[in-house]
Amino acid sequence: MRKMKSKILVGFLSLLIATLVVWEGQAQSQEAYPTKPIEIIVPYSPGGSWDIFSRITASFLSKKWGLPVNVVNKPGGNAIPGILSVYNANPDGYTMLADGISTSTARITETNLPFKIMDRTFVSTVGVCPQLLVGAVNIPQKSLKDFADAAKRDPGNFTFSWIGLGYDSSGVALRQFFNEINFDPQKGKVVAVQGGSQVVVMVSGGHAMLGTTTPGTAASSMKAGTVRGVAVTSKNREPEYPDIPTTAESGYPNVNIMQWMGISGPPKLPAFIVAQWEKALEEVLRDPELIAKMRSSGITADYLDSQATRKHASKEIDELSKLYGSMK
Repeated sequence: MRKMKSKILVGFLSLLIATLVVWEGQAQSQEAYPTKPIEIIVPYSPGGSWDIFSRITASFLSKKWGLPVNVVNKPGGNAIPGILSVYNANPDGYTMLADGISTSTARITETNLPFKIMDRTFVSTVGVCPQLLVGAVNIPQKSLKDFADAAKRDPGNFTFSWIGLGYDSSGVALRQFFNEINFDPQKGKVVAVQGGSQVVVMVSGGHAMLGTTTPGTAASSMKAGTVRGVAVTSKNREPEYPDIPTTAESGYPNVNIMQWMGISGPPKLPAFIVAQWEKALEEVLRDPELIAKMRSSGITADYLDSQATRKHASKEIDELSKLYGSMK
């Protein structure tokens, strides 16, 4: 009997020691993150707003963590290949996604997505920015109403540019506008590109009359006089561009999309890694230098934690479903 009790006691102590070792190992691994370079996947081409916010954020995170945080552009395919590469990554916090409204719109517009849109692990909202409708400079249309009249008068010759199939934030802004003026975009001529910077190139080159991008993306071209800022989708005029009216001032208050930008990870990203990202992002987003850099690019630093970001994305999908449903 004593030998049996002794064996039971030894077995219990062995199990206890093993459990404590596992706990200690988990605690050490949690405390150690991150320990190697991190990649933030941007599912668009360089130069656009997602690329800009990602590079600004990455530089400050790299400084905080003392490790490289690299931005990797994977454009094309309506952003799906880039998003999918993160979904398929090991959920260890070293491959993350530059997230935003385009991920939500993919859920609405694609019938056979290779992933479940809400399965991604939300981490944080980093910033928000309005959309800027830009027009070519060598055409008579100047105001948003001028473009509305041109689209309705001669839809077959009305050219516009958006990203991919028009399912990102720039596409949402144009769809809101087209919905307001009862214009079917399929009757116009679309110039599809892979990023907001390319929208500007198409408009400045005369390949499209109208396009939408972000203020920061179009800044240098507006300064050079190769594109014209027509209207901005924010509630108030942008301080850096006080001469550009809002869409509401232009007579279209329902053209009001605000693009959110954030960080997400693969499905089943451990909670302790999410917490590390939340803590780091909340800290760097208070840095006056980061705030200024984002502001100069037309982005307002705006921290929301993982739960608030998930809630916003879910609500956004419902709202956009109504918009896209009205366009079909």
